[in-house]
Amino acid sequence: MKKCFAICCLLLCAGFIWAQDDTSAQRPLALAVRPSAEQRKLFKQRNKEIRRLTKQYRRASEEEKPSIKKQLAQLVSTATDEGLAWTKERIAAEKANLDIWEQKLAQQEEKLEEIKARRVDEILSGEAERRYKLARKRWKKEMKAVRKSMK
Repeated sequence: MKKCFAICCLLLCAGFIWAQDDTSAQRPLALAVRPSAEQRKLFKQRNKEIRRLTKQYRRASEEEKPSIKKQLAQLVSTATDEGLAWTKERIAAEKANLDIWEQKLAQQEEKLEEIKARRVDEILSGEAERRYKLARKRWKKEMKAVRKSMK
């Protein structure tokens, strides 16, 4: 009974994953908008500089404070502008990603009967389970790469 339940769950998941032909060549745009290594490096450097200026401001005499505050304001302004620009890029990419999903959905709705018949054939041939295992392996590899790149 447990095996039947596990197989049904597996096949259900496989059906959702492969409702359309394999489009593994297309990657979600959201991943493309992640900050680059250079952007992350600049972000870290900027934050380090902000902390340094903050400490310097707290220790400075009253005559030095206005110049340090001006430097800090410039740095924060630059950081805020770049953050907003990155957020706008991310929103644009997500909108494009949404358009792609809507196109895929429309294509699936057009070929609904064909998709259902293909799913039945894949389930009976064992192809669905094989593709599920491959996709899961690929997903784990991608997640490992993402975690590694975030460090």
